[in-house]
Amino acid sequence: MTEPLTHDRYKSAMIPALLTGMITNLYISGIFIYIGEFIAIIPSIAGLFVFLICFWLLKENKINAKNSFLLGGYVVAIEVSIHTYLIGWDSGCFYFLFLLPTVFLLKTNWKIWTTIVFNGSIITLFVLLWYLFQGEDSLYTIDSNIAVIINFINITSTGLIIIVVMIYYSTTINKKDEALVVANHALEKQNKEIFSQHQYQQILLKEIHHRVKNNLQIITSLLSLQSNAIENKDVSQVLDESRRRIEAIALIHEKLYQGDKIDRVDFKSYLMEIMRSQQKVNPNLKCEVTSNEVAFKLDIAIPLGLIISEMIVNSVKHAFKGIENPQLKVQLTKNNQTIEIIFQDNGIGLPENFSLEQPVSLGTEIIQALTDQIEGEIKYENDNGAKFTIVFQE
Repeated sequence: MTEPLTHDRYKSAMIPALLTGMITNLYISGIFIYIGEFIAIIPSIAGLFVFLICFWLLKENKINAKNSFLLGGYVVAIEVSIHTYLIGWDSGCFYFLFLLPTVFLLKTNWKIWTTIVFNGSIITLFVLLWYLFQGEDSLYTIDSNIAVIINFINITSTGLIIIVVMIYYSTTINKKDEALVVANHALEKQNKEIFSQHQYQQILLKEIHHRVKNNLQIITSLLSLQSNAIENKDVSQVLDESRRRIEAIALIHEKLYQGDKIDRVDFKSYLMEIMRSQQKVNPNLKCEVTSNEVAFKLDIAIPLGLIISEMIVNSVKHAFKGIENPQLKVQLTKNNQTIEIIFQDNGIGLPENFSLEQPVSLGTEIIQALTDQIEGEIKYENDNGAKFTIVFQE
């Protein structure tokens, strides 16, 4: 952003500088025509064409302002040297060298070595011309009165060129700065509106998750009432399992509206919460959670939460018969984008014919289906109890 802006500003200085350079070359050509030295106008005509080409390239953005200045600046230095040699030091052609540092310094981000080399070369040239031609006869002899007039015109035109370039540059920059201030005000207003809308959307989404959680809790309450009113134990158990699954989803939405990020669930907090709820129901059950600080999006958090919930229920129902100190462990680790979850109990282990590929219960079928949904891989084994390992890419 900075480089295009500084180029655009410096371009505002170079346009009038190149135009005045063309006019100056026409003026110098007129001097040589006046004194009858027609062959001497060749350098001025050549310089005129160089300035004209630079002007066109700059207007068409085919050359940057910095390069157009360096090219034009050294052309001026060459012309001043030639003209001083032709009509003498007293003609004051060297005054035009003072234009170069003035226009040069209008660009504020020159590299240090560029500044030293360019301005050092101009100072060196000035000293060299003074040493070679001050007090020496010129190649073309002109009347002393004409030389005084040329000297006066040169110093006056140099001053006028500096004034014109500075006024044009200042006026253009002021207009652009005013436009920039207006644009900044408009952008600031737009940013405030966007921020306000973002804040409103965050509040709205939190409210939505809060209401979803409340509605799910109403459903679980209804299922609980229905379960209590049914005498058939099998039907009552199905209703209780459905209620538990809905509670697992409700907890996800609760974590969403309680957290700082409205689109991600603090899953470590979720695991600790769901384990605490199990300990309240089963005081003898020891639950342990080891997890990185991980936040999942909703489409990962809900199926993963249901998987863990199903594994907990399966362990509580089937694993701890005859186990004095039942334990559940959940370990979640993240390595780059790979997530690994290990769920383990210290129960009696998985039966020999256990298979998730051919599930014999709704719980194991849900575990397999939801693992496929998050595009994960699940492994299971007996390791002092049942052990499940789920690996997926976040």
